[in-house]
Amino acid sequence: MKKWFNTVALLLMTMVLVVGCSSNNSAGGQEDSSDVQVLKLGHVWPNSEIHAQAVQKFKEEVEELTDGKLTIEIYENGSLGDDVELLEGLSIGTADIWVGGAGVLSGSSNTAQIFTVPFMFENQEHFNTVYNGEIGEEISDLITEESGNRILSYLDRGARMLTVDKEVETPDDLAGLKIRVPDSPVFVKSWETLGAAPTPMAFGEVFTALQQGVIDGQENPLSLIYNSKFNEVVDYLVKTEHVREPITIVISDSKFQSLDSELQEALMQAANGKAKEFAAEEVSSGEAGYLKELEEAGMTIIEPDLAQFQQVLDGFVDENFPNIKGIHEKIINAN
Repeated sequence: MKKWFNTVALLLMTMVLVVGCSSNNSAGGQEDSSDVQVLKLGHVWPNSEIHAQAVQKFKEEVEELTDGKLTIEIYENGSLGDDVELLEGLSIGTADIWVGGAGVLSGSSNTAQIFTVPFMFENQEHFNTVYNGEIGEEISDLITEESGNRILSYLDRGARMLTVDKEVETPDDLAGLKIRVPDSPVFVKSWETLGAAPTPMAFGEVFTALQQGVIDGQENPLSLIYNSKFNEVVDYLVKTEHVREPITIVISDSKFQSLDSELQEALMQAANGKAKEFAAEEVSSGEAGYLKELEEAGMTIIEPDLAQFQQVLDGFVDENFPNIKGIHEKIINAN
């Protein structure tokens, strides 16, 4: 009988030890897991596009700087939604970081209307002076106040150009053409002023819409025109260079403030580090190559008289968007 009690006691002690060790290991595992924070990043581009590759470099640098304490999960090609949905997702938690054309921010910030004003920059150097300096910081701060979204960085993108199914040499040639534009009041109004019929549409729908003749053209930087294979569905590329819109890396300010200072600093450093350098180098070196490739693929390249387009849009900001007149004047005078 005594032997039986000893056996039962031994079994009970063993079970207690096993349960205790299991609980300790589980608690330890949960603690380790809680040390790692994950941010979901969404964009709408194919992974071959320059800025999709820049996003990958941003992810790698964040994880390197934080020793893996902060990781970035990338959702490419619109898998978390289009640009507007991704930006809205920052406030409801379906996304943590959005990377895309800065003009989309105009849906939640009046100041962000500045990003897509046509013929505002003389060249890429002028663009860099503005967005990498005090004016860029002022714009970012105002957007945070107005929208609750924080811009971590501005990336080079290159000038936007028109791809269309007919020859366009002057503004008169645009009459009635359905041109896809991002859902931005400045884009819509500027193309209306030029005589076209601007058609806001999610980027993921553009290729098919061009293919089916739902729209006559679209406008984007060369890298996106090339990587989206728009040469397969329209014949003409018109070097309008009408807008130099930055790519922005954006996080909700509330999400940013929820991170400890070490992780905040890592995000800012990575957003302005290798990803920014890569985008600048690729945009600078790639444009001539893209033009050559598109021409060899069958596109006709047109160099219009830009002075005629600029003349039609003279006084555009004063007449249509006076709330950004002050920032616009600072940008013009920064050259």
